[in-house]
Amino acid sequence: MTKALRYVAIAVLLLFIQLTPKPAIACVEGLSWGMDLSSVERHLGVSLTPVQEDLNRGLYEVRDFQMSGLPVNSLRVRVEDKDGLKQLAYEMDYENMTEVLAGLRHRFGPPVGTSVDVDGRSSQQQWIWHTGEDVITAVKSEQRPFLLSYRPSLLDPSFL
Repeated sequence: MTKALRYVAIAVLLLFIQLTPKPAIACVEGLSWGMDLSSVERHLGVSLTPVQEDLNRGLYEVRDFQMSGLPVNSLRVRVEDKDGLKQLAYEMDYENMTEVLAGLRHRFGPPVGTSVDVDGRSSQQQWIWHTGEDVITAVKSEQRPFLLSYRPSLLDPSFL
């Protein structure tokens, strides 16, 4: 009987964890996936402006932003009307790339994936972390600034 009760308690705990709002632990502390635009702006302390591209509705941006004391060229967020915050992306200069990658490695361990793509014209490096709740992708390309992208994970690791 005790063993069955223990299984029921664990199942209830796992169900509770799945149903509670998930914090976006990888991006700016205090943000949660699903936050509305005004909550995101209030938390960041900036006004986000819509990106003027017809295909990217729900995409907002702020330029010359500071993240933990590091200068960010642009911060873009995707906020959908009914689903709220769905993605963040930072572009920053390469001089801060090493510190950011070291911080991610310290906080989340080694990346689960890395790649180098050379197509003859340019090379690209990509690092991927899966934190359990977030997917973080860092991209170094010769043609663009250093890019960090955060989105909620679609995969529940407990089912693997």
